[in-house]
Amino acid sequence: MTWSPLLWLIPAVYLLFVAAEFVVLTQIALTLTAAGASTLAVGAVASAFWAGIFVASLTAHAAVQHMGHARSFLVAITASSLAVASLLPHEAYAGRLAAGVLMGLGGGLLWVSGEAWLAEAAPRERRGLLIGLFETSVGLGMLAGPALLPLSIQLGWSPLGVGLALMLCCLVCAWPLRRVVEPPQAAAAAGEAAAVGWRALALPLVAVAAAGGLMESGVSSLLPSISMRLGFSLEAAAWLGAVIGAGSAFMQAPFGALADRLGLRPVMALAWALVLLATLSLGLWAAQPQQVLWLAGFVLGGVGGAVYTLVVIELGHRLTGAALVRAMGLLVTAYTAGTVGGPALGGWLFDIGGLQLLAAAMGLCGAVGAVQAWRALRSPRGG
Repeated sequence: MTWSPLLWLIPAVYLLFVAAEFVVLTQIALTLTAAGASTLAVGAVASAFWAGIFVASLTAHAAVQHMGHARSFLVAITASSLAVASLLPHEAYAGRLAAGVLMGLGGGLLWVSGEAWLAEAAPRERRGLLIGLFETSVGLGMLAGPALLPLSIQLGWSPLGVGLALMLCCLVCAWPLRRVVEPPQAAAAAGEAAAVGWRALALPLVAVAAAGGLMESGVSSLLPSISMRLGFSLEAAAWLGAVIGAGSAFMQAPFGALADRLGLRPVMALAWALVLLATLSLGLWAAQPQQVLWLAGFVLGGVGGAVYTLVVIELGHRLTGAALVRAMGLLVTAYTAGTVGGPALGGWLFDIGGLQLLAAAMGLCGAVGAVQAWRALRSPRGG
């Protein structure tokens, strides 16, 4: 098999996988809520899922080095499928927590392995577009999963059964990848040794990814709730959440294509300029937020994700083999940390200082991200 099928099979698998995870997680959350569980109990399941991703991101490089990308894919999907299947015969809370952790472990391994594999396999001149399409598939999966829940209920299907069916479809789609010839371990180790100073490259970019995670997750989790506190109706707040999600899903491929055409440095500069303009507008129009929340939410949700996409493209340009997998693991760890911390920190800032303080903090975060991006991309290889 040539590399060509790999370039579309990985995004296709990811779309199905993320949709499966999110239909299952949404079903668990709603079922627990309907049963009278506390918000803490519902949130703990989501935290268990992200904790699994966090642990997997720290250890994925060792798993990929031992098994290779293709076997890592199959193991990750199998583990997540077993986690979903384990939910079918019972409604025990401890079992749901355990399933959340196992799904997160599988998802984290698939995330790191898939991004590293695609970044290395993609032709340099099309790497930006292909990675952007990969990130778009993730966003579409996060949109499709919750949307499948009411549809499956309306059709009389079990949402958990739908999630398991999607996981099995992932397994079928990923099965041909085992025939892809991967570089031997000796060559991968040589690639790591050749990537001199990869930590010096990766660590500033990891900081950029963490800032992007803070932006994207903080905005998507908080702005709909904040908009209701500022006078939006429940329906309008829900639509604002959809607008933010659309930005996160659909701005990745255009930014990736721009990076292919113009180079990474100008496109990264454009991304952070948009972030700073959006946060400035939130601060200036804090007294009349209805005028800016829609556009600012779309930009912040989308550009936060685009920054992460650009970082993945840069690592794919500069690193190969085990060094690339290790750097991707650090990247996912940082982004996950930003995802965990962003909503809580943003909510606290809004409670004590309103929209102006939150906008100022996001602007500061954007400035830090811009400085870190400049440090990482200032060499000629960055463009």
